[in-house]
Amino acid sequence: MCKVSVIIPVYNVEKYLGACLDSVLAQTLREIEVICIDDASPDRCPEILDEYAKTDPRIQVIHLPENHQQGYGRNRGLERAKGKYVYFLDSDDMITPTAMEELYELAERDQLNGIFFDSQVVYENAALERKHSGYSAVRKGEYENRVYSGQELLDLFFEQHEWDCYVQREFWQRDYLSEKGIRFPEGTEHEDEYFAFAAIVQAKRMRNISKQFFIRRYRENSVMTRPAHPKDFHGYFVNYCKMVDLVTRQDIHSHGADNNIAHMYEKMLQFFPLFSEREDPYAWFSTEEERRIYYLFQYARKNEQYCIDKVEKLCEQLPASSRVWIYGAGILGKAAYKGLMYAGYVINGFIVSSMKGNPHALFGHAVQSIEDVQMDKNSIVVIAVAKNYRQEIIPMIKKRGWDYRIYKGGR
Repeated sequence: MCKVSVIIPVYNVEKYLGACLDSVLAQTLREIEVICIDDASPDRCPEILDEYAKTDPRIQVIHLPENHQQGYGRNRGLERAKGKYVYFLDSDDMITPTAMEELYELAERDQLNGIFFDSQVVYENAALERKHSGYSAVRKGEYENRVYSGQELLDLFFEQHEWDCYVQREFWQRDYLSEKGIRFPEGTEHEDEYFAFAAIVQAKRMRNISKQFFIRRYRENSVMTRPAHPKDFHGYFVNYCKMVDLVTRQDIHSHGADNNIAHMYEKMLQFFPLFSEREDPYAWFSTEEERRIYYLFQYARKNEQYCIDKVEKLCEQLPASSRVWIYGAGILGKAAYKGLMYAGYVINGFIVSSMKGNPHALFGHAVQSIEDVQMDKNSIVVIAVAKNYRQEIIPMIKKRGWDYRIYKGGR
């Protein structure tokens, strides 16, 4: 009986592939299959895979005639998988020896749809370590030792600012993925954004455990370390559209889901200038619906530029090192956020006079009552509310000794 299918897309990693495969074949759980998808790799990876397959019958190799990117390869592996559970590993990373056994036993004991866990990090050089030191390998929030629904766990991840989509830190029940039709977007990058979102938000039984099973390698010229590219916008755009479609069809109401979709939108905004300056939408978007959504986004983006222009004068008054709180969670608050974000300021969160009728988060940032906010000496409050509300807000801010500026929105 095959208990776990380990699916590994492979492309241009001959330097690291042996270590990856060795870590999988050394698992204490022997009842596994290892499905390797050679994505038309131009180096010696195809030969290395075939050599390993000759020495261990648990390895299956799929040689693709042309490159299709990771989402396509993972989906082909998932179609072939026979394990009760599946695990997706990148071909330049590794796992600890007991990972599959411990995850399998926990999933069986609690009848789980999926498990989230922690990682270790290996940096190829000191420069990469400095550049990517912000990567959170271990979740440090508070998680109960119990089964959560997927939406409960997603909400908790976002509340504690610890959500990430890395499928290498996830373990999934194969029948669950099949029943829900959960697959990776193909022909694009950042495909794990949608997969992880779709899997957790529909799950009934989930766990998060503090075990560092995954060993992530930071190396030069990977997707995570290469320079920004128009395909970054395309990937986040595809994920955003799929997420919106899913929550609409499934009528999903979750703070975590809303925050994740807002995060995708922010990523689209970040990479949009690079895409719009040089790319033809017809070369990237194959359907009329995708192009229609893209042009709607482009139009909205032009309107948002007005918000940015309005913030420019405000920014002349703000020290570059300021950590900004935005007072107001309505239209003006959202407009101020967009402008300040584009200007490069760190947004701490949103402040309101009362939580009644206000969301708990906007754009992935907490919305808090003024009574609950603690502010350091480098923080500034940007008041972004209608003029008639300022008279009651300014005295409260002055009473606390906070520095503030007024954002005058509107036309």
